[in-house]
Amino acid sequence: MQTAEVKPMVDQIEFHPGLLQQDSVEYCKKNGIVVEAWSALGRGKVLQDPNLLAVAERHHKTPAQAVIRWEIQKGIVPLVKSTHESRIREIFDVFDFELSDEDMKSIDAIKSTVRIGAEPDECDF
Repeated sequence: MQTAEVKPMVDQIEFHPGLLQQDSVEYCKKNGIVVEAWSALGRGKVLQDPNLLAVAERHHKTPAQAVIRWEIQKGIVPLVKSTHESRIREIFDVFDFELSDEDMKSIDAIKSTVRIGAEPDECDF
């Protein structure tokens, strides 16, 4: 009996400023796999970073909007959620501006933050 190989179309990984997981992202992109960023805002832990605050201020946006736009420009689908109507509206208000290369590098440079989820290499599946 032959087995079929099934290539995943999407991979959800923890991805946010300070946790770029570049190797995983590059692998997915090279293999046509869409990356979805869960914990796209790092549970708010990066939203007070001075680099991010400066980028957001330059564009008259919130830090959360700057992060979402950064992920979109990286070709990553941000998975964000909220139960607050104002935050839901904020999430969608990210298509009227574009981050410069300098802005992107500034957010890329945010220092490593604590991983929200378990370390995949240390999980006992």
